Amino acid sequence: MYKMLSCSCDYNYNYEPGDWYFDGPLVPEFITLNFKRRKRCCSCGKLISLKSLCLEHSRVRYPHSDTESWIVTGRHLDDSLDDEASIRIASYYQCEQCAEIYLNLTDIGYECLNPCDDMCEALKEYHDLTGFKKEVK
Repeated sequence: MYKMLSCSCDYNYNYEPGDWYFDGPLVPEFITLNFKRRKRCCSCGKLISLKSLCLEHSRVRYPHSDTESWIVTGRHLDDSLDDEASIRIASYYQCEQCAEIYLNLTDIGYECLNPCDDMCEALKEYHDLTGFKKEVK
């Protein structure tokens, strides 16, 4: 079984050209999906209906080449890779159900949770780790 829950992250990652990462607020908030088309949940893959609550995960990436780096940042690619990424790319979205799980797991200390991971599987893993048993009525 793939383990996705961790309370600590390795932040000493050396980024390569074109690598991207999530760059959202430290305390994400629900938004209403106001687009012309529905978006797909990055976690469960279901379509998010228009006007539904969802969580937006902003993303940024590093330049792919030295030429792109010069155009976008005005610096060499190697210099750009030493700083934070600055090229905004399309955000990912989570449906309300997956977002609730994501926010609750990150709130209790699982800071390295990837929004693209299956949140239902992450919740099952959390239940296995904690010995949680759902009460039967």
